Amino acid sequence: MEKTVIVLAANSLSSCECGQGITFEVTGASRGSKSSASKTVTKTIWSCSVEAVLEYCRIVFDLFPDQCQMCVAAVDEAKCQPVNSWRDEDQEIVKVQNGFQKFGVPSFLPAQGAPVGRGHMNPCLQGLQYAVRCLAQLTATQYAVTSCPGMAPPTNRGRIIFICSLKNEADVREMEKVIVSMVKAENQDIKSKHDVARLLIDHCQLTLINVHSPPSTLQTDIKDSPLTQISPQVSSAIYSFPAKLLLEKCLHLVKVHFNLKTTIVTGIPMKEEQSGGNSANYDVQLIHLAEAHRDTLRSSYGLSVISSTKKDSSTKDVVLKWSTPKSSSLELQRCTSAYRVTPSDVTSRPTICLINFVLSGKAVLLEQPRKSTTKIISHVLTSHSGVIFLHCIPSTRPHLDDPPSISEGWGGRITDYRISDFSELVKENSLAPTPVDRTKIPKVYPEQIALSKLEHATRHWPMVYADTLIYTLTQELDCLPALIKQETMSDPQLEQCRQVITQLYEKEKANEPLSIPTGGRNKGVKRDEQYRSLWSELEDLAHMYSSNSERHRHLLEFLLQMTSRCPSMQLPRKTPPVKTENGSTAAESSSNWRDVEKHSNDRGGRSVNGSDYKWNTRTQEGHRPHPLVDGGLPTLAKPGDSLLSMWTNRKRVAADGCHQEFAGRSYGESKIELYKNLRTSNVAPLLDHE
Repeated sequence: MEKTVIVLAANSLSSCECGQGITFEVTGASRGSKSSASKTVTKTIWSCSVEAVLEYCRIVFDLFPDQCQMCVAAVDEAKCQPVNSWRDEDQEIVKVQNGFQKFGVPSFLPAQGAPVGRGHMNPCLQGLQYAVRCLAQLTATQYAVTSCPGMAPPTNRGRIIFICSLKNEADVREMEKVIVSMVKAENQDIKSKHDVARLLIDHCQLTLINVHSPPSTLQTDIKDSPLTQISPQVSSAIYSFPAKLLLEKCLHLVKVHFNLKTTIVTGIPMKEEQSGGNSANYDVQLIHLAEAHRDTLRSSYGLSVISSTKKDSSTKDVVLKWSTPKSSSLELQRCTSAYRVTPSDVTSRPTICLINFVLSGKAVLLEQPRKSTTKIISHVLTSHSGVIFLHCIPSTRPHLDDPPSISEGWGGRITDYRISDFSELVKENSLAPTPVDRTKIPKVYPEQIALSKLEHATRHWPMVYADTLIYTLTQELDCLPALIKQETMSDPQLEQCRQVITQLYEKEKANEPLSIPTGGRNKGVKRDEQYRSLWSELEDLAHMYSSNSERHRHLLEFLLQMTSRCPSMQLPRKTPPVKTENGSTAAESSSNWRDVEKHSNDRGGRSVNGSDYKWNTRTQEGHRPHPLVDGGLPTLAKPGDSLLSMWTNRKRVAADGCHQEFAGRSYGESKIELYKNLRTSNVAPLLDHE
């Protein structure tokens, strides 16, 4: 979900000790004294809750800086204060820490006038009301979408994580009942007021965390409950944890809420300061999206990389071993995906050393646990612009390993692809990140600009050299194609294009051949055909880009004037022979049929058509040649047809030519009135009599 609201409610139960302490060493007051004593400070439920919320927010902010937004609030018996807001500048862990610092120590005493035994519920209900209102508010992304005219309102789905201390199941049922009524009332208020600053809550997922301490006086009978739909707009999940386990349980919840996974990097060599420079191996836990191990778990080595060292079987981790980094440039080129990572424990010394090592610009190769002597590198840990990423490498066959030859693709063996030109096209249209203000909807998105530029560059882009001449004749055309493809054209550039076209015209007039590269498909073609193909391609290119500017249109007009005077464009073009529906030309069919008639006459019989009618000499008025015949010749057969098929076609064509054509067809597509004399004076009385 995009929106998450976290509320910490401090009541009279939150001031209890959680049973987890921090030990401090207190040294002697005098300088020469070496005596020291230790003192233990026990944390409260409130301190454990703040620590867990900070870790939850840190993981979300590190892994989803732009996708997910969080709003945190703290409430006690006296006040309800937001820790941060939906604004982009407040979506960082420093803002959340400063917000808790401003909130200060909460007031744990119940307010005056509260019901006896129910005073601990006042902060909870007040915080729940604030969470529902906060969920209805617009985030930066939602505000940008709603402010754009013509766009449908976005869906408003969010999660409320409520951390508090309750007594029994009755308190839980009351919380669920209150949030259902609050969501319903909030939606009705938004509809009645037509408030554009708020959105209707489509769905709210309540995650209620009850925190208690070990003493028996504060133990509750609240049991964990899975996610359950309690109303059409609200679903609820209940958890009950001891305060000292709240941090660990919140790390598990953030993995469940955002589909995260933990990778344990083992065998990290580190030097020990206390052991005389000797090195020891340590482990570091990294959190990331679960998709980073999708290919690894599908492979044959997937079962060996899963570790379930913890008691909770749902928190299985993936174990990868540190591999000595030598040269990771080749492996980085074969990466299929990259995911942000964040450490599970940011304060441990092994984690700090690993993070500093990666941020220094070095890459760490991670290999799967070995089943044999073969080393299988599956991931690479590296940094980009101060952010650490986990790159995935195919553990089976790399996607870019031994690519097939481009000449062995579709269409047979083709070796004249414009590979170098395609490389330049890719470089000119490479994509790069661009900063976008999510509070504003741009008139044209960067993606649309990129697609428009790519369409402009590939509007005329032959794939092979055999289909083009203007991209092979670099000596004659100079930079003419590049100037035509420009979005704008200056007067000197227009004059340069005219000079190139004039020189090409003079070269054709002087009967000079084109400098076509050796081995080209157009090498053996006649000179006039080469010039004709070149002029036709130039016309097509200029037509495609004539709408760019006024000078492009002037260039097209000049090109058309020059091509009208070219000798190659004045010659009559050869028209290909018209083929019949059987695949043979009309001349071939006529020749085959004459052979059949000659064979029949030699046998002393009459003509095959059974009459003395000559179909090729019929010139009656209104006769129209068959539509599949070129020049009046009928459609007969191709050389491979049998005698029966040729005789059948001959009879059909002869029958079509024996009758006079219907007069209505001679007028094309015009409407012809039928039975004009039907209503004349001679016929009308008969019709009336009937």
